[in-house]
Amino acid sequence: MDSQEFTPKQIEARRMGKLLRRAMMGFRSRLDEELRGYKVTTAQLRLLYEVREHPGGSGAQMARALFVSPQSAQAMLVRAVQRGWIARGKDPENERLVTVRLTPAGTRLLQHAEAVARTIESEIWAGVSLQDLRSVSEILERGLRNLEK
Repeated sequence: MDSQEFTPKQIEARRMGKLLRRAMMGFRSRLDEELRGYKVTTAQLRLLYEVREHPGGSGAQMARALFVSPQSAQAMLVRAVQRGWIARGKDPENERLVTVRLTPAGTRLLQHAEAVARTIESEIWAGVSLQDLRSVSEILERGLRNLEK
């Protein structure tokens, strides 16, 4: 199919999708670069955010929340324990379940990463009005709701 077979809306939707991917990849690349000295990746940060939001969660819950296999989640958890970012323990109600929680080092790392992310976001959206940001957010939320139908 060449572009003449697409409607203007389809062409613009494709353009928006490409721009979204570039923005996300650019943001992730900058965040990875800024945090390289901390030996943490954005994937590992996602794990730490999930642990902070759902303390006491199990490895299986982490895997589902992060959209990774249980084996991948397990490997990420082991690495986070080795680096001192999380601690594992037993579930008080079901001793067979191993739970996770952030350590003070993990909390400090997340606070630093959030500050770095805010700086990058400020640079990305410099010169864009609050109203324009709200408009784009509303449009993206509408599209995401359409995906979830």
